[in-house]
Amino acid sequence: MARDLPSDPALWPATEQAAALAGRRLSARELLAAATARIDAHNPALNAVVTIDLDRAAAGAAAADEATAHGQSFGPLHGLPMSMKDALAVAGMRSTGGAVELRDHVPGVDADVVARVRGAGANVFAETNVPRWSGDLQTFNEVFGTTNNPWNPALVPGGSSGGAATAVATGMTSVEVGTDIGGSVRVPAAYCGIAGHKPSYGLVPCGGYLDGVEGGLTEPDVNVHGPLARSVGDLELLLGVLAGPGPDRAGAWSVRLPAPRHARIDGYRVALWPNDPACPVSSATEAAVRQAGDLLAGLGARVDDTARPAIDAAGAARLGLGLVGAAVTPSMTDEQWARVAEAGGALAHRDWLAMDRARARIRAAWAEFFTGVDVLVCPVIASPPFPHTPDGNFATRTVSIDGTARPYADLVWWTILIGMAYLPSTSIPVGRTADGLPVAVQVVAAYLEDRSALAVARAIVDAGGGITLPVS
Repeated sequence: MARDLPSDPALWPATEQAAALAGRRLSARELLAAATARIDAHNPALNAVVTIDLDRAAAGAAAADEATAHGQSFGPLHGLPMSMKDALAVAGMRSTGGAVELRDHVPGVDADVVARVRGAGANVFAETNVPRWSGDLQTFNEVFGTTNNPWNPALVPGGSSGGAATAVATGMTSVEVGTDIGGSVRVPAAYCGIAGHKPSYGLVPCGGYLDGVEGGLTEPDVNVHGPLARSVGDLELLLGVLAGPGPDRAGAWSVRLPAPRHARIDGYRVALWPNDPACPVSSATEAAVRQAGDLLAGLGARVDDTARPAIDAAGAARLGLGLVGAAVTPSMTDEQWARVAEAGGALAHRDWLAMDRARARIRAAWAEFFTGVDVLVCPVIASPPFPHTPDGNFATRTVSIDGTARPYADLVWWTILIGMAYLPSTSIPVGRTADGLPVAVQVVAAYLEDRSALAVARAIVDAGGGITLPVS
């Protein structure tokens, strides 16, 4: 056992858990018991896990242990107890999308990513809280209530994968799968002090995503599904399981992700973008980005804080908000859509096509940018975790950043700037605020070069002393 591992195996990285299971130093039953003990201890105050099937869990653990006893393995996630975000259909388990309309919904078919992790041996036994239709940077809904930040329950854990990130940070699950259209993997990872990866768009199939009553049949623009974990190594493990064509394409297509651009960090050219006048970030956030740059420079990387893509960043972010807005319209009720249409907010398909062409030009500029640098390090979100703000909506809420009231929508500026261009991004904690809250950066790479983003993120985490969890 590594000397720096916590005494409770529920808090180990999933890679360490998997190694202990394979080496018969730990049983799947013991690991499940450790995870459920964490749920018993922390979930009453945090409200991260909203559905749990103990019978399913026990049967899954027993089957894994029986296979291990016979020298067999179900795959790289063999025996690991996993919760899933409640926006993903889990066959035989209540899956609601955080919406009252699906309060009693029990799917008969797994979402694509759920099928992938089951096929790799994971013991899927629970679901974690989301905002209604995964549509907020906070995590609350009428069905299950509010999820709290594991560092300070008075604050939000981020959204929409807030329950998932909280469960990972407190050892209620080995790893999780979140969804990210406007930052819903990266922001909860940042706010809960763990690691999260937003894959390149299209790399991971997204069937079975519950973004409306009839959700799950199509894959929304911009949206991706990606891992949340206690280490970057866990992100790499789970991405290897998730990446690949969807079921309707698997007969002809396969995925072979490029290796990291360089074997050593001192070969990397790193662009540092600590702040921007179009969306100023908190002093703690800017300091975290600069700290990440210093860590990489200390490892020999060439760090440039002036290199920028040849785009109008503010315009690209506005365009991204429009594209995301179009993608989430299936979440609207007929009444909500009628109000949008009456206000002139309905988007003609011709208009969307024009936006998509504008995005293509922006994507080309990003591709050119990544010929001169290997990765970009920038903020995930403009502020550290903020107090629960249930009243209002994206258009009416404000948030205080270093004492200044800012529009709530400013919080997704950095995540949407990256996501609208389909780029891969790894969120990792770097530093703390003055009152001890985690702050994060995102490491962004060229399209489909996810492994370069992960490699540089791992180097930053290792150089900074690893990931500290809010519980022990």
